[in-house]
Amino acid sequence: MHCNLNTVEQARAEAYYTTLFEVVPRMRSTGKGVDATCMGMPSSIDSETVFLYDQRGPRAAAALELVEWQAPATAALRLSPGTPGLAAIGYRVPSLSRTRQRLAEAGHDPVEVAGGSLVRGAHRPAVRVQDPDGVVVELVEIESAPSDPQTALISHERLSCSDLSASLRWYSRIGFAERARGEDWVSLILPEDPTFSLELEQAPPSAVAPQRAANTQGLYRMALAVDDVRAAHAALAAADHPGLQQPTFIPMPDVPTGGFTVLFLADPDGVVVELVDRPRTEVRRPSEPR
Repeated sequence: MHCNLNTVEQARAEAYYTTLFEVVPRMRSTGKGVDATCMGMPSSIDSETVFLYDQRGPRAAAALELVEWQAPATAALRLSPGTPGLAAIGYRVPSLSRTRQRLAEAGHDPVEVAGGSLVRGAHRPAVRVQDPDGVVVELVEIESAPSDPQTALISHERLSCSDLSASLRWYSRIGFAERARGEDWVSLILPEDPTFSLELEQAPPSAVAPQRAANTQGLYRMALAVDDVRAAHAALAAADHPGLQQPTFIPMPDVPTGGFTVLFLADPDGVVVELVDRPRTEVRRPSEPR
């Protein structure tokens, strides 16, 4: 459904992504006095949220969710390269040369990925840039499906793991399937949307996962749609899933659904995965790239 990015200034972050990658804000929500104790936060928080979709649109592609925490404010956290956790958000483009030109014309200096970026089991021509919050954005050249718009399309999220085997077991339990695998990496997909991959990589042995609060700046969590979140909770409870909370309703009165029933999980490195009650009938299966 979406990849969350906590920003210190939503307007600036939104302008960056909409200008460079032609994504579109399709849903906004203002949270005032929301109880966020289910996320380990205070019982009353204020925030602004916008969901940015690529040209395929809602229910056909994942969104990038920008959240500006206001009370408490988004908290900065300096991380070293290779630190366990979500490390990059990725978009695929039909032409990397045109993308480089677009970035250069906007005053950005993309960094070439030597040897290509490993996505879906193949080294792809790629460049990286950093957004205003310091988040790494990977742009990889992947040939589009015939029905795809010829624009940047959300493609993957990169995850550094302190124990790759433990993370693979954990994500497999919640429905991810192995697309490709190497000695120190695994590419995972969800059968319902094979166009988006979770790229797991082994972190350096000395790397330690930091404690992150829900308002930590940068990539913090991902959200996945499930047909019935309470049934998902029951299945996880039957499998003795560790640290299991109860599902909770998050009110969002200014969106069409009025809010969502969700279940928050934490992977072995503390990365938060949010299961959202969203029946499969409300989701269109996107076309897989070539």
